[in-house]
Amino acid sequence: MKGFLLLNGLPPECIDVSGGFCVCTDGAYVWAKKMGIKPDLVVGDFDSLGFVPDDCQTVVYPVMKNETDGEIALRLLKEKGCDSVDVYGAFGKRTDHFLGNLALLGIGMDLGVGVRLVGEGEIIFLGTGQVDLETRKNRTISLVPYGDTAHIIDSKGLLYPLKDLVLKRDDTRGISNVAESEKVGFFVKEGRVLVLESWRDE
Repeated sequence: MKGFLLLNGLPPECIDVSGGFCVCTDGAYVWAKKMGIKPDLVVGDFDSLGFVPDDCQTVVYPVMKNETDGEIALRLLKEKGCDSVDVYGAFGKRTDHFLGNLALLGIGMDLGVGVRLVGEGEIIFLGTGQVDLETRKNRTISLVPYGDTAHIIDSKGLLYPLKDLVLKRDDTRGISNVAESEKVGFFVKEGRVLVLESWRDE
């Protein structure tokens, strides 16, 4: 089942949460309501919102906890049977929260859930093994190791081929590649990579 997770960042202008289960964290309730989105569930400690909504189903957690509202919501989506989750509102506002939202990609992979952070003109997901991406020609494709290193064996559909390449945490080798076709693929033999697809100039 498809899942949707709404976070308290800056959402893209157009969001479609139909055909799946939608969980909203407390701070995102304001922008979701303005956009006419009615989530199936609102969760969190409600410190950002300042009140608990009474027009939808809610789950309240204590402020003093070890997980972010986003992680709690992602695990709830897994319990609901979601095997893929699109996250909106992951970008913008606080940098520490954005870094925490990147961690959701790894948490999702460990849970067996494919997670994508969807922003205005950009998508980030986590890849390992054979990674295939349907995109558009000339979009920017950047690869960043999720950890110390990532070893990429081969690639197809990219302007700058990746062959027996080790990406390191402390260099910029994987930034700003370009899709030469609508199908891009590469094989990550070791490690995991953040895949960033950008089309802000379209």
